[in-house]
Amino acid sequence: MPGVYRENRIGENGVGILWCYRWRSPDLKSPVAMPSIPSSINGVAVDFAPAVNPSVDQRLVDVLMQIVRPDIASGVVLERIYISSANDQHQLPSRHVQGGGKAVDISRINSRKLALGYPSDPVLTAIVDALQQAFELAPHRRENFGPAMKKKLGADYSVPGHTDHMHFSVN
Repeated sequence: MPGVYRENRIGENGVGILWCYRWRSPDLKSPVAMPSIPSSINGVAVDFAPAVNPSVDQRLVDVLMQIVRPDIASGVVLERIYISSANDQHQLPSRHVQGGGKAVDISRINSRKLALGYPSDPVLTAIVDALQQAFELAPHRRENFGPAMKKKLGADYSVPGHTDHMHFSVN
């Protein structure tokens, strides 16, 4: 029976990393490591909604490691993000479940819901704007939907919603 095994490890700089192993078939003895979104990225705490499966495509982890940092926005500090969805809660053709999880939704910054603070809260707005701008420069970026902008492959894109969260996906 195919299955999933999760293991917490200590990565670089003492940061905890959750690794998931998935068996492709009952005959395969060696598990295949699947990257997972860590609980801390560059000193920024990462909280997950209860139903979130943090096992995602390595490119998505790499992009998050590049853009999520305390000093992402000038004059303010990013301390915490809340991931409300990753490789879960969606059905194909959603990027969330394609290729082992190619999308992530972030709905809170520093414990403040985007739905309640964007654009009225200047700190939250500065961080959201900076994260979305940084994602536009990231390799493999595909979808960048949120309250600051909605772009697909770098071009403006009309898509409903995404005023209460940022949606980042990779190719």
